[in-house]
Amino acid sequence: MPKISEIFVLQYGHSLELNRLEQSDGPDSVNFVGRAARNNGVTAKVKRIAAEKPAPAGTITVALGGQGGAGVAFLQPFPYYCGRDVMILKARKPMSDQEKLWWATCITANRFRFGFGRQANRTLKDLMLPDAMKVPAWVNSANLDRYQGAKLPAHTKPVLLTAPKSWKPLALQDLFTIKKGQRLTKADMLPGNTPYVGASDTGNGITARIGQDPIHEARTISVSYNGSVAEAFFQPEAYWATDDVNVLYPKGFQLSAATGLFLCTLIRLEKYRFNYGRKWHLERMRESIIRLPMTTHQKPDWDYMEQFVKALPYSSQI
Repeated sequence: MPKISEIFVLQYGHSLELNRLEQSDGPDSVNFVGRAARNNGVTAKVKRIAAEKPAPAGTITVALGGQGGAGVAFLQPFPYYCGRDVMILKARKPMSDQEKLWWATCITANRFRFGFGRQANRTLKDLMLPDAMKVPAWVNSANLDRYQGAKLPAHTKPVLLTAPKSWKPLALQDLFTIKKGQRLTKADMLPGNTPYVGASDTGNGITARIGQDPIHEARTISVSYNGSVAEAFFQPEAYWATDDVNVLYPKGFQLSAATGLFLCTLIRLEKYRFNYGRKWHLERMRESIIRLPMTTHQKPDWDYMEQFVKALPYSSQI
């Protein structure tokens, strides 16, 4: 197994302080890569610095410290500046972007070795990686254009957000019939394809696939009241919800994916009211209030919500 320094040339980044730079969204702005574990490590866009040359596109950044970001590697597709404790990796031999992404994944798989009190400054160069001759064949045939156009809206007609203060407050129990989930232990789960929705804030709340029949209908909203409280997800398939999750069935209206996402966003805004010691149990959830845009007839304006969501970036994927 080779060391990372046998595959890449390692050098420290610019070690710039973001608060001393001028942030900018201008056409000549440059990505600023910090120690974040998300958004490809990019924490801001900044104005180009005359005396400082950006790192070239096609190199890999590795955060050396920071809570959560230490050891996380990203391939940078555009020139960039670095914050403190970010290492830049340049391939010693020509390699495709697919292969660089493979190595970034291998490096990130070692992130458990690093943390706030154990930075990677001195040890990253000795990190052991898989044999370069054993890179899987599918790596270089992976299609990186798979997500081209994913950012497009469903339609190009702009829809402005009306002032939420003008929206009408409505109790959740006036909009939905709220039902509880049902406990299912891991030992009783069967292998299968039914979505199992838990009290999670990721993966649309789906934590497993099980063989039991669904107990809740598709096109409803799952809301966790324990664990990741108030995480709301539109469920496009019939599913099983655990007993930490309540399920919202629309009363007298059809829930589309777009209106479901609009409502989920509003429901998540209630998160701050609840915590481990103050659960969002069934009775509190029924009485909870959200505000909705209304028609001239004082009915929820579902068409406006639909069109607003479909004008947002990425809505073409709904």
